Amino acid sequence: MSEFGIQSFPAVKTVKSFTLPEDRNIFSYVMESHQKNGTGNEKILYYIGENFKYPKDFNSLLYASQLIQAEGLRCGVEHWRRNRGRCMGTIYWQLNDCWPVASWASIDYFGRWKAAHYAAKRFFAPVLASACDEGTNVTLHVSNEKREKFTGKLSWRLMTNISNVIQNDEMEVIIDALSTREIFNLDFSNILNTKQKQRETYLEFGLEVGNNVISYGTVLFVKAKHFTLLDPQISTVVTEEKDKFIIEVSCKAFARFIELDLENADALFSDNIFDLSATNIKSVEVKKENLSHDLTLDALRKQLIVHSLFDTYE
Repeated sequence: MSEFGIQSFPAVKTVKSFTLPEDRNIFSYVMESHQKNGTGNEKILYYIGENFKYPKDFNSLLYASQLIQAEGLRCGVEHWRRNRGRCMGTIYWQLNDCWPVASWASIDYFGRWKAAHYAAKRFFAPVLASACDEGTNVTLHVSNEKREKFTGKLSWRLMTNISNVIQNDEMEVIIDALSTREIFNLDFSNILNTKQKQRETYLEFGLEVGNNVISYGTVLFVKAKHFTLLDPQISTVVTEEKDKFIIEVSCKAFARFIELDLENADALFSDNIFDLSATNIKSVEVKKENLSHDLTLDALRKQLIVHSLFDTYE
């Protein structure tokens, strides 16, 4: 499956490189000059409206556009990987840009990773755990693109929006080389028997080898715009080692699509645009060689920006 994709806007730092403050509206002359698909902005707004609440400001709109791109690509690739044999590969359009622009790229003109590129790192992982959901039924699969047998543990937790566990299970899995297999077939119709419960409940799953989670995901039972997100009150603890910084992220309620960024510098994070339960601590690394310029520990702490889907609307 080749040349499928969906557009998004680049990072706000990239947009600032070709706009003045008065231009920062996606329908301004300058922004439309940097959109070469005649109905591109309208398509982006359509998919944002299908999935998310109306963004409260320009920065939130850029961020939401990257989320729909990342989710669109993820949905497609995970589906095709679960159908290995019928589909033997995927190539999305496109990798990068030749100028700062709204586009199908997952890396923008300045080399900044969009949400889609962090998602691609996960959905193109050699061994992938993925979910296929319909209503309150969810099947969990493991796809192994390695040339050797895979052995690990797949676990899941059905949780409330404050991350209280309703049900959970785990299973040791052995997946043959170059194959995919359904592991769990879950029916939550008796538990999620009202719309209110569906709006306040999510499924978290993860594939582990030893104590390391190598693939993970989240399932909502309603569109994200209808899910009852609470203020996650995200907090971070940043420490320094010889060649890297470590950012530990935690929250007090389920957080959807946490983004880490730096105000004036650029960084490549080991993971980004991720969901987080209140019961977990997410450790994200930034290698010093992957910073746009040298930063002290104190400078990185001051520049660090953290937000999630909850922060995009009023």
